[in-house]
Amino acid sequence: MKHLRGLVLAVVRLGHLLTLAIALGAAFIAIGVLRGRAAPPHVALPKLFPFADMSLSVDGLSAFFLLIVSLGAAAAALYGPSYIRAHVRAPLIQTFALIVFVGCMALVCCANDALTFLLAWEGMTLASYVLVVSDIRSEDNARAGLVYLVMAHAGTAALLVVFLTLATHAHAFDFASLRIAARNLDGSTRTWLFMLALLGFGAKAGVVPLHVWLPLAHPAAPSHGSALMSGVMLKVALYGIFRFGFDLLAPHNGPLPASWGWTVLFVGTVSALVGVLLALQQHDLKRLLAFHSVENIGIILIGAGLAMVLDTGRGTSQLATLALAAALLHSLNHAAFKGLLFLCAGSVITGTHERNMEELGGLARRMPWTAWLFLLGAVAISALPPLNGFVSEWMTFQALVLGGARLGGVSGLLAGVAASILALTGGLAATCFAKAFGVTFLGRPRSSHAEHAKESPAPMIAGMLLLASACVVLGVVPGYVIGLLDRPTSELLSGVGSSAVVIAHGPLVLTSRSAPVGLAATSISVTAVAVLFALIAMVAWALRSWPSGAARRLEPTWTCGMKPSSRFDYTATAFAKPLRLIFAALYRPRREVVTESGSSPYVITRLSYRGEVVDLAETVLYARLKHGLKSGAEAIRAYSTGRIHGYVGYLLVTLIVTLLIFGKG
Repeated sequence: MKHLRGLVLAVVRLGHLLTLAIALGAAFIAIGVLRGRAAPPHVALPKLFPFADMSLSVDGLSAFFLLIVSLGAAAAALYGPSYIRAHVRAPLIQTFALIVFVGCMALVCCANDALTFLLAWEGMTLASYVLVVSDIRSEDNARAGLVYLVMAHAGTAALLVVFLTLATHAHAFDFASLRIAARNLDGSTRTWLFMLALLGFGAKAGVVPLHVWLPLAHPAAPSHGSALMSGVMLKVALYGIFRFGFDLLAPHNGPLPASWGWTVLFVGTVSALVGVLLALQQHDLKRLLAFHSVENIGIILIGAGLAMVLDTGRGTSQLATLALAAALLHSLNHAAFKGLLFLCAGSVITGTHERNMEELGGLARRMPWTAWLFLLGAVAISALPPLNGFVSEWMTFQALVLGGARLGGVSGLLAGVAASILALTGGLAATCFAKAFGVTFLGRPRSSHAEHAKESPAPMIAGMLLLASACVVLGVVPGYVIGLLDRPTSELLSGVGSSAVVIAHGPLVLTSRSAPVGLAATSISVTAVAVLFALIAMVAWALRSWPSGAARRLEPTWTCGMKPSSRFDYTATAFAKPLRLIFAALYRPRREVVTESGSSPYVITRLSYRGEVVDLAETVLYARLKHGLKSGAEAIRAYSTGRIHGYVGYLLVTLIVTLLIFGKG
């Protein structure tokens, strides 16, 4: 038995090495294309269908998202073997699903025709479904997998309609033919196809109100799988929105339809605000991170929608490039810091076997590597300088403010409202992660699991360090990464590259270069900010370490004469209570307080509290949809008599009605 387990673990390590090799190969191709050192590769695939050819091709947009896939996959490959050894049953199935998952995501980004895209898209869905339901002991995981599969295939159905409509007009499946066919369609048809594509990709990306599967599926998957689903798979769905909105369905000459941009901007703004508000009330660490994925997908869509709105050719092309560069950069940044946070959450689960923050506490002393890396990820996702989340959110905010001023009127006002909501979202995200870090890692342990926690193995820490390094590099010297955005932004907007706009002509100075003349008031050097923070930290450390003549005394915290315990520490529920009251209309909070008294009603012997918030998308939309489907099914069942004559009559009536409606032409 011992030899069999050793063989299984060896196969697991080999599978993760293969995943790492895929990641490194994808990164090599992506960087070569983005830096212009290699011609975009084009690979013909074996002809599986007699009616169409299949192929792969990598342009600027494909290369950038392929880089995102490679970053997340490399971290998961380093992290996975140790995590699987500690947690996962059926490790071979998990490993195989991980390889297929990463490979299919890369294929989606490189697909050059509808058939390759849809086959890889379906493979990505099924592989991630296996990761979600891998723990067969949990009924919650099975339910999460079912909800995820239903939502994913509903989105795929919408994409099928779009692809088949374009293929019918193009008489081919390759993207070049679909692009030409789309340009020959009238504007209203293109708009309906874009809205269907937005619906299909939005279901996979988790935009509100299609987000209900995220807080179920992401906690159910193993943590490195959650990091890939949140940090990478959601970006692959965004790749689809970028591909259709700016490329396949875009008009040949002229601006993008304003309705597309405002729709995407509205969906992104709502998703950002609702996602962070729901995250604030979560006590499950992975569920909290899942809702923050909804928030950050919204931020990316804000930038994408604004780029569509500003792509008018009337002096706003540079601002459109800035907005698009912000959206693309935040896609990469989110893959780094959200992947890091999910891996840190997995480290906490490995050390404590607990996800509920109320049962944790005091982990900073027991798991110092995990604590510091989680803190770094929390700073990054809160858009605080000098890490990477600040750079892309600052660019998005500047594009909203400057774009609103350029648009003027009602459009400018709407852009200003979106900027205000983005600023609110950043503040709420900082509040949420102050809660998450403080309740989880500070204070005293609130359970035996937290009391006996141990640091994770070195390979898991290595995976987290890789993403943490990306957060630092992308934040401190983002100008070098901005250069990689030149190719995708110029291809999608047919204008100047992003580095020319952001560094030479835009409102930001993202490296140590000097600000252009006349723009110093709106410029900021992130590198200079990072150096300033480092100097402040060094001064603070020097002052703290400076020898003092007075003897240092350590005394316990005063707790009104009672023995200090974890019961005195702030809980996640108490931390979020003020916001739960402010946004009660959204949360619809429910609570139950049970008191038990002894011989006197004035002496309470026990007090228990149970509270929860609801997701209005589940209660208002999906619960009613479920009730309607159930009522319809029961009505059909009432007429299902089992008599063949009745069924023949139903078919006859249906045929007659169909002929009357559609037979006139």
